[in-house]
Amino acid sequence: MAEGAAHFPEVRYRERSTPAMVERHTAQHLRVRDTDPAPHRHALRGIDSMCRSQSVMKLRLLNLLACPTCGGELKLRDAEQDPACPEEIRTGELFCVSCEARFPVSGGIPRLLPPSLSAVAERTSAAFGWQWQEFVELYDQYEAQFLDWIHPVEPEFFRDKVVLDAGCGNGRHAFYAATYGSREVVAMDLSEAVETAYANVGKMPNAHVVQGDIYHPPFTRNAVGGPFDFVYSIGVLHHLPDPEAGFKSLVRFVRPGGAIFAWVYGHENNAIVHGFINPIRQNLTTRIRPSMLPIIAWPMALMLHAAVKGVYRPLHSTRLFKKLPSRDYLHSLSSFSFRRNYNIVFDHLVAPVAFYLRRDEFEGWFRHNDLRDVRISWRNQNSWRGFGRVAETH
Repeated sequence: MAEGAAHFPEVRYRERSTPAMVERHTAQHLRVRDTDPAPHRHALRGIDSMCRSQSVMKLRLLNLLACPTCGGELKLRDAEQDPACPEEIRTGELFCVSCEARFPVSGGIPRLLPPSLSAVAERTSAAFGWQWQEFVELYDQYEAQFLDWIHPVEPEFFRDKVVLDAGCGNGRHAFYAATYGSREVVAMDLSEAVETAYANVGKMPNAHVVQGDIYHPPFTRNAVGGPFDFVYSIGVLHHLPDPEAGFKSLVRFVRPGGAIFAWVYGHENNAIVHGFINPIRQNLTTRIRPSMLPIIAWPMALMLHAAVKGVYRPLHSTRLFKKLPSRDYLHSLSSFSFRRNYNIVFDHLVAPVAFYLRRDEFEGWFRHNDLRDVRISWRNQNSWRGFGRVAETH
């Protein structure tokens, strides 16, 4: 968006005193558009229906991939191709021409994990892998939630872009990114959640699923940036041992002039989490197998669901509502089904690591990476959204 070319309205959620990097505006919806419309205009590729019946990797994904260990070029070997679909493979092996590392392609997914992961990463992968293979469904309401999470980005922003969903879970966000006309969407996750993500988006003509690590993204890059026009990470970075390092890692793979977005838990206005949820998570639920967690999460979800339906929703239009704790966030859950609220409780309890970030900490991520056109906003007064652009090269 050229300077002065668009009107930037007011951040949607009431905020406390505004730091310098946060812009205040004057209308209801803040829209982010592209600064430089992509020169390529690709319609969604029409793929013959017979090619969609199997789990396959689209060969053009190779143009984006690189060795997660050394960044070297990957060559495909021992590929099993379907004669009816020469642009796709069922299985194979990716071989690094520099360090000779080998990575399998199975189930249509390139498995591009580094040779070793920290103990915390292993636990996090196991926990969320179990969760997203349990909560596999996509709901129609997820679209509105996705657009609220990535505000001020709007659907037209995705058109013709090469997009990375960093920490894709079950693929629900990548589904909408692909639907909005992205040129390519790569959904990446560390865990076995990639199996569910592939089931949900892998057969879309412009979507790909990759198993990879945010700290070692398996994608091409050069001295000035990577292949992605837009990278977003929703609800993931705060579960890393070093969230800011994860953000910095992703910035390296944004092309000059491209954009990055993150949504993270906020420290502010989360007294219920700090005083009740976190002690249970730290002392109990992360010490048991994820498959045992429903024993604890289900009754907690029942109490939450009763509270948001029986208290927060009916009191929303009364003066008593302002006296309720975490009122904006909990009221936002009052329209959800029990299973969706159960998933939210499960999500809070399953994570081995969860950081709740203050505004100045989150703002620092964008400043330390020299991002431009930064937009920071408060979501439900208990979490942070941030958008920024990588500087153009001259």
